[in-house]
Amino acid sequence: MPDYTNFTFDDFVLDSRFRQWVLTNSPAEQTFWNAWLQNNPDKVDLILAARQFVIQMQQAQDELTDEEFTTEVARIRTNRQKAQDLSEPELTPEEQPEPRRFGVWIRIAAVIALVGLGAVVFWYGRRPTTPLALYQHTVEQQAGAVQNVQNTTNASQLIRLPDGSKVTLYRGSQISFPRSFTANQREVFLVGEAFFEIVRRPKQPFMVYTDQLTTKVLGTSFTVRAYPDDKEAKVIVRTGKVSVFKTPTTGKLSDVNESEPALILTPNQQVTFQEKDRRLERSLVALPEPIATTTGQPQTLVFDHTPVVTVFKKLEAAYGIVINYDADLLAGCELTAEFGPESLFEKLDLICRATESRYEVIDAQVVVYSKGCR
Repeated sequence: MPDYTNFTFDDFVLDSRFRQWVLTNSPAEQTFWNAWLQNNPDKVDLILAARQFVIQMQQAQDELTDEEFTTEVARIRTNRQKAQDLSEPELTPEEQPEPRRFGVWIRIAAVIALVGLGAVVFWYGRRPTTPLALYQHTVEQQAGAVQNVQNTTNASQLIRLPDGSKVTLYRGSQISFPRSFTANQREVFLVGEAFFEIVRRPKQPFMVYTDQLTTKVLGTSFTVRAYPDDKEAKVIVRTGKVSVFKTPTTGKLSDVNESEPALILTPNQQVTFQEKDRRLERSLVALPEPIATTTGQPQTLVFDHTPVVTVFKKLEAAYGIVINYDADLLAGCELTAEFGPESLFEKLDLICRATESRYEVIDAQVVVYSKGCR
């Protein structure tokens, strides 16, 4: 058996046992490579980069014309020879690799050269132990093969997860998840943007990992936006409650709960992660929406000489947003109005004009300032 600890990226890609593990996922190979990775944790990024490359080669191998194949094989051989001349001593005839070893795989490598090596550069050139690498290694140890779904269409794509949860995957985005979740936790990895509708299972928390943020939920609906080139990432909650952490860049993804306190988000709240200073900032969404009613119809609020304190309580219940105010100061204030499709902020503007008050949004809460109506 070869000494895999000294293997380079090319060595892994061309190794038959490695390719068998990647392409067939046989139980025996799965056991061997998981054990090998446990003993060689410093090789995780290299292995996952080579694994991704082999998968892409397999998918793209039929896309070359004969002419493109001939040209590209000649170029690859020339480049490989130049690299060997610069860095390696000349091999004796006994040390020369068997020609059959390279046949099909040189053709596949030529395909990748034409259809795009960007993904390989993205994998292999990243900092050691990326969150995605940590995720894939963890899932393969606990739940088996990782399934990757990439939306290359111009429309949103509906994905159903193994637990019945639904994900609306926006174009240009990718989600990774195991074919079956473990009994204790459901974990997925997102690159891009998606809207999640999660089946409630209190004993089986749901985790969404991105390079920047980790979102933990039990059962709720929310949006995660984390594109690779953006300077910020967001988690936006529609219903339920989620905890948001910074994704650790080293160690284990399970360390996320211990890295630092989480930000708790409730409906109509969002958290923004700034890449520049790695800061989390909680705020209200731009246009808060009423929490869904059982009828599904827009809720109309009618007030007739109603105490303003009661009006604020109704709005809190309708939008799931905390409104802070001085109840004693507002005890003498009443409101007569009918609210329908107006936005929350339009409703607040009307109330404040009627009571000579003002409001501002601080840390995803509405704070009302008033001199009272007595």
